[in-house]
Amino acid sequence: MKKTTLALCALCAILFSFAQANHQKRKIILWSFAENNCEEWKRRKADIDKKFNIDLQIELFGQNAFIQRLQAVMTDGEGAPDIIEWLIENNRILSKDPEKSFVIPLNKFIAKSTINNNISAGRLSLITYGGNIYGLPHDAHPVIMVYNDTIWKNAGVDVAKIETWDEFFEKAKLLRKLDENGKQKHFALPSSGMGLYDTMFMVWQQTGAQILTKDGKPNLNSAEFKNFVLKWNNWVKSGAMTTWDWGNFYKLIKDGTYASYISPDWWVSQTDPAVEEGRYQFRVRALPQYKKGIKTGSSWGGSFLGIPKGTKDADFIFGIIQYIQYDNSALEARFAETEMLPPLKSFWNNSVLDFEDQRFEGQKIRRLQADSAKILKPITTGDIFWELTSIFRDNYRSYTSGKLSFDEMINNSQQDGMETYKSVFEKKN
Repeated sequence: MKKTTLALCALCAILFSFAQANHQKRKIILWSFAENNCEEWKRRKADIDKKFNIDLQIELFGQNAFIQRLQAVMTDGEGAPDIIEWLIENNRILSKDPEKSFVIPLNKFIAKSTINNNISAGRLSLITYGGNIYGLPHDAHPVIMVYNDTIWKNAGVDVAKIETWDEFFEKAKLLRKLDENGKQKHFALPSSGMGLYDTMFMVWQQTGAQILTKDGKPNLNSAEFKNFVLKWNNWVKSGAMTTWDWGNFYKLIKDGTYASYISPDWWVSQTDPAVEEGRYQFRVRALPQYKKGIKTGSSWGGSFLGIPKGTKDADFIFGIIQYIQYDNSALEARFAETEMLPPLKSFWNNSVLDFEDQRFEGQKIRRLQADSAKILKPITTGDIFWELTSIFRDNYRSYTSGKLSFDEMINNSQQDGMETYKSVFEKKN
Protein backbone atom coordinates (compact mmCIF):
# COMPACT_ATOMS: atom_id res chain seq x y z
CA MET A 1 0.00 0.00 0.00
CA LYS A 2 2.84 2.32 0.92
CA LYS A 3 4.55 1.59 -2.42
CA THR A 4 1.34 2.32 -4.33
CA THR A 5 0.92 5.63 -2.52
CA LEU A 6 4.51 6.65 -3.25
CA ALA A 7 4.09 5.75 -6.92
CA LEU A 8 0.92 7.82 -7.17
CA CYS A 9 2.64 10.75 -5.49
CA ALA A 10 5.55 10.51 -7.92
CA LEU A 11 3.16 10.36 -10.87
CA CYS A 12 1.25 13.38 -9.58
CA ALA A 13 4.51 15.28 -9.18
CA ILE A 14 5.49 14.49 -12.76
CA LEU A 15 2.08 15.51 -14.10
CA PHE A 16 2.14 18.70 -12.03
CA SER A 17 5.62 19.56 -13.32
CA PHE A 18 4.51 18.91 -16.89
CA ALA A 19 1.42 21.09 -16.41
CA GLN A 20 3.54 23.83 -14.87
CA ALA A 21 5.99 23.70 -17.80
CA ASN A 22 3.13 24.04 -20.27
CA HIS A 23 1.52 26.76 -18.21
CA GLN A 24 4.75 28.77 -18.29
CA LYS A 25 4.72 28.86 -22.08
CA ARG A 26 3.38 32.19 -23.23
CA LYS A 27 1.02 32.01 -26.17
CA ILE A 28 2.26 34.35 -28.92
CA ILE A 29 -0.27 35.25 -31.63
CA LEU A 30 0.99 36.13 -35.11
CA TRP A 31 -1.43 37.43 -37.75
CA SER A 32 -0.45 37.28 -41.40
CA PHE A 33 -1.94 37.59 -44.88
CA ALA A 34 0.84 35.60 -46.63
CA GLU A 35 0.21 31.86 -46.85
CA ASN A 36 3.72 30.94 -48.04
CA ASN A 37 5.40 32.71 -45.14
CA CYS A 38 2.96 31.12 -42.69
CA GLU A 39 3.83 27.67 -44.00
CA GLU A 40 7.53 28.32 -43.37
CA TRP A 41 6.91 29.53 -39.83
CA LYS A 42 4.65 26.57 -39.08
CA ARG A 43 7.44 24.22 -40.16
CA ARG A 44 9.78 26.04 -37.79
CA LYS A 45 7.29 26.27 -34.92
CA ALA A 46 8.93 23.61 -32.70
CA ASP A 47 12.30 25.34 -32.98
CA ILE A 48 10.86 28.82 -32.34
CA ASP A 49 8.76 27.58 -29.42
CA LYS A 50 11.74 25.88 -27.81
CA LYS A 51 14.10 28.82 -28.23
CA PHE A 52 11.74 31.33 -26.59
CA ASN A 53 9.65 28.96 -24.42
CA ILE A 54 6.48 30.08 -26.18
CA ASP A 55 3.52 28.61 -27.98
CA LEU A 56 3.50 30.40 -31.36
CA GLN A 57 0.02 30.54 -32.87
CA ILE A 58 -0.14 31.63 -36.52
CA GLU A 59 -3.42 32.92 -37.93
CA LEU A 60 -3.94 33.59 -41.66
CA PHE A 61 -6.37 36.22 -42.96
CA GLY A 62 -7.34 37.64 -46.33
CA GLN A 63 -6.03 41.17 -46.81
CA ASN A 64 -9.33 43.00 -46.29
CA ALA A 65 -10.34 40.80 -43.36
CA PHE A 66 -6.90 41.34 -41.84
CA ILE A 67 -7.20 45.13 -41.80
CA GLN A 68 -10.81 45.15 -40.65
CA ARG A 69 -10.11 42.82 -37.77
CA LEU A 70 -6.89 44.56 -36.76
CA GLN A 71 -8.61 47.94 -36.70
CA ALA A 72 -11.42 46.48 -34.60
CA VAL A 73 -9.22 44.88 -31.94
CA MET A 74 -6.91 47.91 -31.76
CA THR A 75 -9.93 50.18 -31.25
CA ASP A 76 -11.42 47.88 -28.63
CA GLY A 77 -8.09 47.48 -26.85
CA GLU A 78 -8.60 43.72 -26.53
CA GLY A 79 -7.73 40.69 -28.61
CA ALA A 80 -4.79 42.21 -30.47
CA PRO A 81 -2.08 39.85 -31.74
CA ASP A 82 1.50 40.04 -30.48
CA ILE A 83 3.00 40.16 -33.99
CA ILE A 84 1.60 41.10 -37.38
CA GLU A 85 2.85 40.60 -40.92
CA TRP A 86 1.65 43.23 -43.38
CA LEU A 87 2.37 44.53 -46.86
CA ILE A 88 5.18 47.03 -47.37
CA GLU A 89 3.34 48.64 -50.27
CA ASN A 90 -0.01 49.26 -48.64
CA ASN A 91 -0.20 51.64 -45.70
CA ARG A 92 -3.31 51.45 -43.61
CA ILE A 93 -1.61 50.92 -40.27
CA LEU A 94 1.48 53.20 -40.14
CA SER A 95 1.90 56.88 -39.30
CA LYS A 96 4.80 59.21 -38.64
CA ASP A 97 3.04 59.86 -35.32
CA PRO A 98 3.53 56.70 -33.21
CA GLU A 99 0.31 57.51 -31.35
CA LYS A 100 -1.64 57.03 -34.59
CA SER A 101 0.26 53.97 -35.76
CA PHE A 102 -1.07 50.48 -35.05
CA VAL A 103 2.47 49.16 -34.52
CA ILE A 104 5.33 50.53 -32.45
CA PRO A 105 8.63 52.00 -33.73
CA LEU A 106 11.49 49.52 -33.62
CA ASN A 107 14.40 51.99 -33.82
CA LYS A 108 15.69 51.42 -30.29
CA PHE A 109 15.47 47.64 -30.60
CA ILE A 110 17.24 47.58 -33.95
CA ALA A 111 19.96 49.94 -32.67
CA LYS A 112 21.03 47.49 -29.96
CA SER A 113 20.51 44.30 -31.99
CA THR A 114 22.85 42.17 -34.08
CA ILE A 115 21.04 43.29 -37.25
CA ASN A 116 21.82 46.98 -36.74
CA ASN A 117 23.30 48.42 -39.96
CA ASN A 118 22.86 45.01 -41.60
CA ILE A 119 19.42 45.55 -43.14
CA SER A 120 19.21 47.25 -46.52
CA ALA A 121 18.53 50.96 -45.94
CA GLY A 122 16.55 51.03 -49.19
CA ARG A 123 14.15 48.38 -47.92
CA LEU A 124 13.84 49.89 -44.45
CA SER A 125 12.95 53.25 -46.00
CA LEU A 126 9.67 51.82 -47.27
CA ILE A 127 8.51 51.19 -43.69
CA THR A 128 10.07 54.30 -42.14
CA TYR A 129 7.59 57.11 -41.48
CA GLY A 130 8.78 60.32 -39.90
CA GLY A 131 12.04 58.67 -38.87
CA ASN A 132 10.22 55.77 -37.18
CA ILE A 133 11.13 52.29 -38.43
CA TYR A 134 8.00 50.19 -38.01
CA GLY A 135 9.00 46.70 -39.10
CA LEU A 136 11.53 44.10 -40.17
CA PRO A 137 11.25 43.33 -43.91
CA HIS A 138 11.00 39.72 -45.00
CA ASP A 139 12.88 40.06 -48.33
CA ALA A 140 14.88 42.55 -50.40
CA HIS A 141 13.04 41.89 -53.70
CA PRO A 142 15.68 43.53 -55.92
CA VAL A 143 14.85 44.26 -59.54
CA ILE A 144 16.76 43.26 -62.69
CA MET A 145 15.98 43.03 -66.41
CA VAL A 146 15.17 39.71 -68.10
CA TYR A 147 15.46 39.82 -71.87
CA ASN A 148 15.01 37.62 -74.94
CA ASP A 149 18.53 37.63 -76.33
CA THR A 150 17.42 35.91 -79.53
CA ILE A 151 14.86 38.54 -80.51
CA TRP A 152 17.05 41.50 -79.61
CA LYS A 153 20.06 40.15 -81.48
CA ASN A 154 17.91 39.35 -84.50
CA ALA A 155 17.10 43.07 -84.45
CA GLY A 156 20.81 43.84 -84.29
CA VAL A 157 20.95 44.82 -80.61
CA ASP A 158 23.16 43.47 -77.83
CA VAL A 159 21.18 44.47 -74.74
CA ALA A 160 24.13 43.67 -72.47
CA LYS A 161 26.02 46.65 -73.91
CA ILE A 162 23.27 49.24 -73.40
CA GLU A 163 24.12 51.79 -70.71
CA THR A 164 21.10 54.07 -70.24
CA TRP A 165 17.33 53.94 -70.56
CA ASP A 166 17.46 56.56 -73.31
CA GLU A 167 19.75 54.29 -75.30
CA PHE A 168 17.53 51.28 -74.52
CA PHE A 169 14.42 52.94 -75.94
CA GLU A 170 16.31 54.25 -78.95
CA LYS A 171 17.48 50.71 -79.72
CA ALA A 172 13.94 49.40 -79.09
CA LYS A 173 12.83 51.09 -82.34
CA LEU A 174 14.63 48.24 -84.12
CA LEU A 175 12.13 45.76 -82.66
CA ARG A 176 9.28 47.09 -84.78
CA LYS A 177 8.59 44.03 -86.87
CA LEU A 178 5.08 43.32 -88.10
CA ASP A 179 3.26 40.00 -88.31
CA GLU A 180 1.14 38.90 -91.25
CA ASN A 181 -1.76 40.98 -89.90
CA GLY A 182 0.30 44.15 -89.85
CA LYS A 183 0.64 44.23 -86.06
CA GLN A 184 3.84 44.81 -84.12
CA LYS A 185 5.26 41.49 -82.94
CA HIS A 186 7.84 42.44 -80.28
CA PHE A 187 7.85 45.08 -77.54
CA ALA A 188 10.71 46.23 -75.34
CA LEU A 189 8.71 46.31 -72.09
CA PRO A 190 5.26 45.64 -70.66
CA SER A 191 3.58 48.41 -68.64
CA SER A 192 0.08 48.79 -67.26
CA GLY A 193 -0.12 52.51 -68.00
CA MET A 194 -1.39 53.05 -64.45
CA GLY A 195 1.19 55.61 -63.38
CA LEU A 196 3.50 54.66 -60.50
CA TYR A 197 2.86 50.96 -60.78
CA ASP A 198 4.81 47.98 -62.16
CA THR A 199 7.40 49.15 -64.74
CA MET A 200 7.02 52.88 -64.18
CA PHE A 201 7.22 52.42 -60.40
CA MET A 202 10.43 50.42 -60.65
CA VAL A 203 12.15 52.82 -63.04
CA TRP A 204 11.00 55.82 -60.98
CA GLN A 205 12.85 54.45 -57.94
CA GLN A 206 16.12 54.84 -59.82
CA THR A 207 15.60 58.57 -60.34
CA GLY A 208 15.73 59.84 -56.76
CA ALA A 209 12.74 62.09 -57.63
CA GLN A 210 10.90 61.91 -54.30
CA ILE A 211 7.11 62.37 -54.38
CA LEU A 212 7.04 63.34 -50.69
CA THR A 213 9.09 66.00 -48.95
CA LYS A 214 10.98 65.01 -45.80
CA ASP A 215 8.18 66.45 -43.68
CA GLY A 216 5.60 64.30 -45.50
CA LYS A 217 4.02 66.80 -47.91
CA PRO A 218 3.24 66.09 -51.59
CA ASN A 219 6.10 66.82 -53.96
CA LEU A 220 4.55 65.84 -57.29
CA ASN A 221 5.27 69.21 -58.87
CA SER A 222 9.03 69.07 -58.25
CA ALA A 223 11.26 69.63 -61.26
CA GLU A 224 12.88 66.20 -60.80
CA PHE A 225 9.58 64.33 -60.83
CA LYS A 226 8.16 66.34 -63.75
CA ASN A 227 11.31 65.65 -65.77
CA PHE A 228 10.97 61.93 -65.09
CA VAL A 229 7.32 61.86 -66.18
CA LEU A 230 8.14 63.80 -69.35
CA LYS A 231 10.92 61.34 -70.15
CA TRP A 232 8.64 58.42 -69.42
CA ASN A 233 5.95 59.82 -71.71
CA ASN A 234 8.45 60.09 -74.55
CA TRP A 235 9.43 56.46 -74.02
CA VAL A 236 5.78 55.41 -74.10
CA LYS A 237 5.13 57.41 -77.27
CA SER A 238 8.02 55.63 -78.98
CA GLY A 239 5.81 52.52 -79.22
CA ALA A 240 8.26 50.39 -77.26
CA MET A 241 5.73 49.28 -74.61
CA THR A 242 2.68 47.08 -74.53
CA THR A 243 0.15 46.09 -71.86
CA TRP A 244 1.29 44.35 -68.68
CA ASP A 245 -0.97 41.28 -68.62
CA TRP A 246 -0.74 39.44 -65.28
CA GLY A 247 -2.77 36.41 -66.35
CA ASN A 248 -1.01 35.83 -69.67
CA PHE A 249 2.44 37.14 -68.77
CA TYR A 250 4.34 33.88 -69.28
CA LYS A 251 2.53 33.25 -72.58
CA LEU A 252 3.56 36.67 -73.89
CA ILE A 253 7.16 35.84 -73.02
CA LYS A 254 6.86 32.50 -74.80
CA ASP A 255 5.52 33.96 -78.02
CA GLY A 256 8.04 36.82 -78.04
CA THR A 257 5.60 39.67 -77.47
CA TYR A 258 7.62 40.69 -74.41
CA ALA A 259 11.18 41.00 -75.67
CA SER A 260 12.21 41.97 -72.14
CA TYR A 261 10.72 42.90 -68.77
CA ILE A 262 11.78 44.38 -65.45
CA SER A 263 11.46 41.81 -62.72
CA PRO A 264 11.77 41.48 -58.93
CA ASP A 265 13.07 38.13 -57.72
CA TRP A 266 9.55 36.75 -57.22
CA TRP A 267 8.60 37.23 -60.91
CA VAL A 268 11.65 35.85 -62.76
CA SER A 269 10.08 32.38 -62.96
CA GLN A 270 7.59 33.70 -65.51
CA THR A 271 10.35 33.02 -68.04
CA ASP A 272 10.58 29.32 -67.15
CA PRO A 273 7.92 28.01 -69.60
CA ALA A 274 9.63 29.83 -72.48
CA VAL A 275 13.02 28.43 -71.43
CA GLU A 276 11.57 24.91 -71.34
CA GLU A 277 10.11 25.38 -74.82
CA GLY A 278 13.60 26.22 -76.08
CA ARG A 279 12.58 28.52 -78.92
CA TYR A 280 14.47 31.50 -77.53
CA GLN A 281 17.57 32.15 -75.48
CA PHE A 282 17.16 34.41 -72.43
CA ARG A 283 19.62 36.46 -70.44
CA VAL A 284 19.56 38.85 -67.48
CA ARG A 285 21.27 42.14 -66.67
CA ALA A 286 21.17 45.09 -64.28
CA LEU A 287 18.71 47.84 -65.08
CA PRO A 288 19.99 50.47 -67.53
CA GLN A 289 21.05 53.69 -65.84
CA TYR A 290 18.59 56.56 -65.55
CA LYS A 291 21.53 58.95 -65.89
CA LYS A 292 24.83 57.85 -67.37
CA GLY A 293 27.40 57.07 -64.72
CA ILE A 294 24.88 56.82 -61.86
CA LYS A 295 24.03 53.21 -61.03
CA THR A 296 20.87 52.71 -59.00
CA GLY A 297 18.75 49.71 -58.11
CA SER A 298 15.07 49.14 -57.52
CA SER A 299 12.66 46.79 -55.73
CA TRP A 300 9.02 45.80 -55.80
CA GLY A 301 6.72 44.05 -53.35
CA GLY A 302 7.25 42.52 -49.94
CA SER A 303 6.06 42.32 -46.36
CA PHE A 304 7.28 43.09 -42.85
CA LEU A 305 6.78 41.92 -39.30
CA GLY A 306 5.66 44.52 -36.77
CA ILE A 307 4.69 44.69 -33.10
CA PRO A 308 1.19 46.08 -32.37
CA LYS A 309 0.80 48.73 -29.70
CA GLY A 310 -0.05 47.30 -26.31
CA THR A 311 1.93 44.09 -26.81
CA LYS A 312 3.56 43.04 -23.54
CA ASP A 313 7.36 42.87 -23.33
CA ALA A 314 8.04 44.45 -26.71
CA ASP A 315 11.78 43.81 -26.39
CA PHE A 316 11.08 40.09 -25.93
CA ILE A 317 8.74 40.09 -28.94
CA PHE A 318 11.38 41.90 -31.00
CA GLY A 319 13.79 39.03 -30.31
CA ILE A 320 11.17 36.63 -31.65
CA ILE A 321 10.49 38.52 -34.88
CA GLN A 322 14.20 39.01 -35.47
CA TYR A 323 14.71 35.24 -35.15
CA ILE A 324 11.67 34.45 -37.31
CA GLN A 325 12.86 36.74 -40.08
CA TYR A 326 16.64 36.41 -39.95
CA ASP A 327 17.89 33.22 -38.30
CA ASN A 328 20.77 32.27 -40.58
CA SER A 329 19.89 28.61 -41.11
CA ALA A 330 16.28 29.56 -41.80
CA LEU A 331 17.40 32.21 -44.30
CA GLU A 332 19.41 29.65 -46.25
CA ALA A 333 16.50 27.20 -46.30
CA ARG A 334 14.06 29.95 -47.31
CA PHE A 335 16.30 31.15 -50.11
CA ALA A 336 16.82 27.61 -51.38
CA GLU A 337 13.06 27.17 -51.61
CA THR A 338 11.97 30.59 -52.88
CA GLU A 339 15.12 32.21 -54.40
CA MET A 340 13.94 35.48 -52.86
CA LEU A 341 16.87 37.51 -51.55
CA PRO A 342 16.88 38.34 -47.82
CA PRO A 343 17.38 42.03 -46.90
CA LEU A 344 20.44 41.30 -44.74
CA LYS A 345 23.62 42.63 -46.34
CA SER A 346 25.67 39.87 -44.67
CA PHE A 347 23.73 37.26 -46.65
CA TRP A 348 24.69 38.92 -49.93
CA ASN A 349 28.20 37.47 -49.51
CA ASN A 350 26.85 33.92 -49.26
CA SER A 351 28.39 31.50 -51.77
CA VAL A 352 24.92 30.25 -52.78
CA LEU A 353 24.62 33.46 -54.79
CA ASP A 354 27.38 32.23 -57.12
CA PHE A 355 25.03 29.63 -58.60
CA GLU A 356 25.23 29.54 -62.40
CA ASP A 357 21.67 29.62 -63.73
CA GLN A 358 21.34 27.56 -66.89
CA ARG A 359 18.08 29.30 -67.78
CA PHE A 360 20.27 32.28 -68.62
CA GLU A 361 23.34 30.62 -70.15
CA GLY A 362 24.98 30.11 -66.77
CA GLN A 363 24.71 33.73 -65.64
CA LYS A 364 24.88 34.34 -61.89
CA ILE A 365 21.43 35.89 -61.57
CA ARG A 366 21.47 35.74 -57.77
CA ARG A 367 24.69 37.75 -57.63
CA LEU A 368 23.16 40.25 -60.05
CA GLN A 369 20.13 40.62 -57.77
CA ALA A 370 22.35 41.19 -54.75
CA ASP A 371 24.25 43.86 -56.68
CA SER A 372 20.93 45.56 -57.41
CA ALA A 373 19.98 45.42 -53.73
CA LYS A 374 23.29 47.06 -52.79
CA ILE A 375 22.50 50.17 -54.85
CA LEU A 376 18.84 50.52 -53.89
CA LYS A 377 18.10 54.17 -53.10
CA PRO A 378 16.08 55.01 -49.98
CA ILE A 379 12.61 56.40 -50.70
CA THR A 380 10.96 59.10 -48.61
CA THR A 381 7.69 57.53 -47.48
CA GLY A 382 5.01 58.72 -45.08
CA ASP A 383 1.36 58.65 -44.14
CA ILE A 384 0.01 59.66 -47.55
CA PHE A 385 2.68 58.06 -49.77
CA TRP A 386 0.54 55.24 -51.17
CA GLU A 387 -2.51 57.48 -51.42
CA LEU A 388 -0.33 59.84 -53.44
CA THR A 389 0.58 57.11 -55.91
CA SER A 390 -3.16 56.46 -56.38
CA ILE A 391 -3.88 60.16 -56.86
CA PHE A 392 -1.15 60.40 -59.48
CA ARG A 393 -2.43 57.23 -61.18
CA ASP A 394 -5.93 58.70 -61.61
CA ASN A 395 -4.66 61.98 -63.01
CA TYR A 396 -2.08 60.24 -65.19
CA ARG A 397 -4.78 58.09 -66.79
CA SER A 398 -6.83 61.21 -67.46
CA TYR A 399 -3.76 62.70 -69.12
CA THR A 400 -3.06 59.66 -71.31
CA SER A 401 -6.73 59.57 -72.39
CA GLY A 402 -6.53 63.21 -73.46
CA LYS A 403 -8.75 64.66 -70.73
CA LEU A 404 -5.93 66.62 -69.08
CA SER A 405 -2.84 68.42 -70.34
CA PHE A 406 0.52 67.54 -68.84
CA ASP A 407 0.54 70.65 -66.63
CA GLU A 408 -3.04 70.00 -65.53
CA MET A 409 -2.13 66.43 -64.61
CA ILE A 410 0.81 67.59 -62.47
CA ASN A 411 -1.08 70.48 -60.87
CA ASN A 412 -4.18 68.39 -60.16
CA SER A 413 -2.06 65.64 -58.63
CA GLN A 414 -0.28 68.10 -56.36
CA GLN A 415 -3.51 69.85 -55.34
CA ASP A 416 -5.33 66.56 -54.68
CA GLY A 417 -2.31 65.41 -52.70
CA MET A 418 -2.37 68.57 -50.58
CA GLU A 419 -6.06 68.07 -49.87
CA THR A 420 -5.28 64.56 -48.68
CA TYR A 421 -2.40 65.86 -46.57
CA LYS A 422 -4.64 68.46 -44.94
CA SER A 423 -7.33 65.91 -44.21
CA VAL A 424 -4.78 63.76 -42.40
CA PHE A 425 -2.72 66.36 -40.57
CA GLU A 426 -4.66 69.62 -40.45
CA LYS A 427 -8.29 68.68 -39.96
CA LYS A 428 -8.16 69.54 -36.25
CA ASN A 429 -6.71 73.02 -36.86
